[in-house]
Amino acid sequence: MLEIIEIGRNEHGRELTIRELIKILEEQPLDPAFEQSGNFIFPYQPVRDAKRYSGCKAFFGDFAMISCRFFIVTDEKVLIEELIMAIKDNQQRIDYERLRDLQFNGRVSQ
Repeated sequence: MLEIIEIGRNEHGRELTIRELIKILEEQPLDPAFEQSGNFIFPYQPVRDAKRYSGCKAFFGDFAMISCRFFIVTDEKVLIEELIMAIKDNQQRIDYERLRDLQFNGRVSQ
């Protein structure tokens, strides 16, 4: 099951695909502020229809330099692994780490 609740749009106004989102994750730093909202990845626990979403992960966040918010819910193991890897790799980027230091510490570490 894959449910795209929200995903950014390209320059022509068309919603991005998951592959396009992963490409952006390779090129643009995420907004570290979303670490405080589940750190981009969390088990999905809806108020209603909980049985349908059993075992699902949610991916929620936005980028620091571009507007491309995403909210994706899935139980597809391969997709979950791909998104987790793309997000974790993004969090290892130097520009992400600098933004994180600036947001959380008020300064950039050297």
